[in-house]
Amino acid sequence: MKMKLLISAVAISLIATFNGVAFAQTPNNSTGPTPNAQDTDKINNIKKLLEITGARNLSRQVINQMFVALKGEYPQVPQKFWDTFLAELKPDDMINEFIPIYNKYFTNDEIKQIIAFYQTPLGQKTLTVIPQLSRESAAIGIRYGKEAAARAIKKLEAEGYTPRRQ
Repeated sequence: MKMKLLISAVAISLIATFNGVAFAQTPNNSTGPTPNAQDTDKINNIKKLLEITGARNLSRQVINQMFVALKGEYPQVPQKFWDTFLAELKPDDMINEFIPIYNKYFTNDEIKQIIAFYQTPLGQKTLTVIPQLSRESAAIGIRYGKEAAARAIKKLEAEGYTPRRQ
């Protein structure tokens, strides 16, 4: 049960962590249709966006921070699991999964506009500040969730419910 909880926590952490800035590169999808010139241009622009934003480095940093936090929360988990788990975390593979999302929500022209924005001084500042904004926002979300859970438990206990202990 604890291992399932750990795996769920890891999955939720990864999803929550990458909800801010997520950029993509060409997916490794040899079974799909051959992209036309327009698709190739869009993919290349997404790659450029990925390069400009430093998404690979950010992904690695976030995964490492998450790994350290999870390992601290679950000291009972054997080191062999952590070593295997860390070896399975491949930021580039995960980033590849984002291209269909960008393809779905942005046109090639919009991607070009995003690139142009990130090449401005304000865009460069945004790239510098986003990791800190994400960290601080995540901390607020965690605190807020814990406080809301504590309030809910208190209300339920006042109504006579008792939490089930495992």
